[in-house]
Order: sequence, then C-alpha cells, then structure tokens
Amino acid sequence: MEAMRYSLLKKISVIALAMLLAACATTASKERQVRDHEVVTNRVAAGMQYLQLGQLNEARQHFSRALERDSNSAIAHNAMALLYRYEGDPANEEKHYRQALRADRNYTVARNNYGILLYERGDYEGASKEFYRAANDPAYGNRGGAFANLARSYAKLGQREEAEEAFQRALRLGQAEEVIQPELIELYLKDGDVHSAQLLLQKYKESRVGQMNIPKTLWLGIQVAAAQHNTSQQAEYEARLYEYYADSPEYKLWQQWRAHQ
Repeated sequence: MEAMRYSLLKKISVIALAMLLAACATTASKERQVRDHEVVTNRVAAGMQYLQLGQLNEARQHFSRALERDSNSAIAHNAMALLYRYEGDPANEEKHYRQALRADRNYTVARNNYGILLYERGDYEGASKEFYRAANDPAYGNRGGAFANLARSYAKLGQREEAEEAFQRALRLGQAEEVIQPELIELYLKDGDVHSAQLLLQKYKESRVGQMNIPKTLWLGIQVAAAQHNTSQQAEYEARLYEYYADSPEYKLWQQWRAHQ
C-alpha cells in the first residue's frame, strides 16, 4: 500500500514538474515576443525619423535590423515599403506591402498605403477594394482619408453615386472641407449636376479657405460658368486667373482645359 502511494506521489510530482516547466517555457516565450516587439518598434520608429530626413541608408539599416529581429513583422515590412516608395521602386514597395498584409491581414495602415500604390498605377478596381476595407475598419485612425481615397477610386471607375457618398463620409469623419469640396464640385460637373456644383462652389467661395485660395476658386468658377453657358462670368474668371495667377497650378490646368475645348 505504501509502495502504491509512493508511486502515485512520484507520478504526480513528475506531472507537476512537467507542467511547471511548460509554464516557464511559455512565460519565457512571451517575454521574448515582448522584447522582440519592443526592439522592432524602436527600430522602425528610429528608421522613420531618418526617412523623414531623407537619410535613406540609416533608415534602411534600422528597418533591416527590425526585420532581422522579426521577419514576420507587419510594421517593419510596411516601413521598408515606404523606403522603397521614397526611392521610386514600386516593385519592391508592393512586395513589402504584401508581406506586411500576409503577416497581419488586419494591419490597415499597410492596406491603405497599398491602395495608394495601386491607385497611382491605374488599378482603380484593386485600389477601391483596399480602400474599402481600410475605410470600414473602425479601429483605423485615418478612416476619413481612406474614404476620400475610396471616393477618388470610384470617380475614376465612373461610379459617381458611390464616389459622392464616400466623399460625404470623408467629410463627416473630419476630412478637411478645403480638400474634399473642390473634388466634389468637379465630380458634380462630370455627372452633369451643375446645380449642386454651383451651390457647393458658393459655399466654398464663402469659406475661409476658398477666400484665401483664390486661384482654386477661380478655376472652379470657370468650370461651373462654362457648364452653365455663362460666357460673361467665365470670361471674368479667366481674365482674373490670367492677370494675377499665371504662375499657379490652376492656371496650367485652365490652359490644358482650354486646349481641349
């Protein structure tokens, strides 16, 4: 009986020891993960500072060290993609966005950045899918920007109603009116909704930004006046743009537009 009791106690001790060792191993593994995450985060942060300063070699060194520490880090792959973007290397930029999203499909920062790359490439369908997911992630801090990007993609695809709705969502989520309103005005014009374009132009002209950004106001006014066949108003806006703002980007847009009229 005593032998059986001793054997049972021995088995219990062995099991308890195994469980204790497993718990220690798990704790150690978690501690390593925490340390790795801290190292990667610090490396990426330092690299981003160098990238903003245009010091690409230093930025690459930090991002590479971060990936050496954790080759499956979404934030490190996204950072490396931004470095390649700065260098004008879209192939490697895309590669690292894809690796970031494979590592963490919910890393919306990389998803929105990848959408921008696709948009610039002319893949508006692909871009709209990425922006849609980014815009509808309630945890993403730049949903307004993602909705604005989604609206631009829809506009390129000729989906005017969806573009307008996305622009309105962007406004409700805090995107600057001075950025969104001009794009909405041009969207209304392309859709033939001159009345809405005129109303929004009046609101933009009365805003602080509209009053300050006179070349933009004049350029939008030219387009609305032309759509309304108001030749005298159009000529007045064109004369002011030509006389006072011939060095503005809007003047160049007007010249291109006139060449196709």
